[in-house]
Amino acid sequence: MARGKFNKRGGGKRFEATSAAEIEQRNQRLQDFEERREKRRAEAAEEEMGIVAEDKKEAVVEDGNLNRRKKDASAEEDEGPPVQVTSEEDHKKNMARLEAVRKRREVAEARRKEQEEMEAELEEERKAKVASMKAAAGEEGGEGKSKKKKSKAKAIPKLSKIEIKKMKPAQMKVELKERGLEIQGNAKTLTERLLKYEADR
Repeated sequence: MARGKFNKRGGGKRFEATSAAEIEQRNQRLQDFEERREKRRAEAAEEEMGIVAEDKKEAVVEDGNLNRRKKDASAEEDEGPPVQVTSEEDHKKNMARLEAVRKRREVAEARRKEQEEMEAELEEERKAKVASMKAAAGEEGGEGKSKKKKSKAKAIPKLSKIEIKKMKPAQMKVELKERGLEIQGNAKTLTERLLKYEADR
């Protein structure tokens, strides 16, 4: 290219070429520069959008088989995110917790069943005692109220202090009900009420 006084763009030394080889080298350098600039722009755009390549090793395929690259990329997308695996120590801790919870539930269930069975037994005993009392009262049907009360009192067995103190609240309520006493209150109140009644008999 000819150099002139007013031809500033064409007259620079860096654009001066004397042979086809130099022109080819200059064109190659410009092409490399453009490729690097485009690559930087693409990477900056990907970072801005939050896109990260999952496998950088497959950035360029030398044989130019784009179909294979697309197929591999779609296969990787189908696999989905990696599954987080629980460590052996965490697994043991989780199993220990589950076992403890299971044991607590079993104990609570056993207690509930035991309580239900005890209450059922007490109810059966109460019904049997009431039936025997009614039978005894029926035999003395011609007598007055005072005599009925005495026979009723005789039908109820007397309890000792030790027996009363060993009783559970549910059983004490049954005994109090048989004796026509109040069944409201805590265990201590029920015990005192039953002890007083038996002491006065």
